[in-house]
Amino acid sequence: MRALHTAVALVAAGTLSACASAPKAPPAPAETGVRALPPGSEPPPPDRMPAGFRTAFGANDARARAIAFYQACAATVSRLRASGTFGPAARAPRLFHCERTADGVPVGGVFDIDSAFAKVQRLALVRLDGARPKHADAVDTARIARQAQVARDANRQVADAWRKQGRPFFIVPYSPPQGPAEAWVIPYPTRVRSVILGGEVAFARGAGGALARVADHAAAWRQVAVPAEGPVVLASAEADIASVADLVVARGLAEQGRQVTVVTRTARSALVPGVDPETGARVVWEHAPAGR
Repeated sequence: MRALHTAVALVAAGTLSACASAPKAPPAPAETGVRALPPGSEPPPPDRMPAGFRTAFGANDARARAIAFYQACAATVSRLRASGTFGPAARAPRLFHCERTADGVPVGGVFDIDSAFAKVQRLALVRLDGARPKHADAVDTARIARQAQVARDANRQVADAWRKQGRPFFIVPYSPPQGPAEAWVIPYPTRVRSVILGGEVAFARGAGGALARVADHAAAWRQVAVPAEGPVVLASAEADIASVADLVVARGLAEQGRQVTVVTRTARSALVPGVDPETGARVVWEHAPAGR
């Protein structure tokens, strides 16, 4: 049957070509430059946020995540030290260290350091994701020493002035993927069910060894009450990018199960359910221009 169809098609074609009055094939359509996109290759919708917003916000949020983790870790390590996990509390090392391993395991513990803040001593770490087993893998003690030194020097910079102002604080070391170790001075509230927005100061060791101030939001310090329940809207004092301290507060409230939105004059940034592909966190930031 297939051969018969082929023969008929050839005969018909020969007949048409032999007829002088047969109509000619229509001309090919003109080239328009338009091409149909294959499924799934449509361009993404335009980003409604200002250029550079997401990069700058992400850098602040990376620090906020590290600080929020350190806060929770240090509280746990403090309880473990008091309970004798690292030996008798009266003789246990007094400095705290917190980090995540390369595969994301939270680790915390205590250590001492020499008077030059160059050599870590009596380091004792445990995993914080289970029954607190000892963490015996290799740790970068040189990095721990650098962090401890910049934290000590940051404390010297602010301690007297902040105590006179009645601003309690804690200091969190942070090592960015690139650049020197940083120390973030984070204020904490003095009233129940309150938070501090802004107010943080950060230092890093400069190329010549001097301590450099790399962030200063001390003038934006505000203590605000947080409602006992329901969504929380945090009004940042910043015009464009919420400060690190603002995002630390937002992250902390989200960990308590609260719905949190941070507002600047440029953007509304809400923590919504989702999975962060980089950290595995169960909330992600959703941004929209302010007023929408």
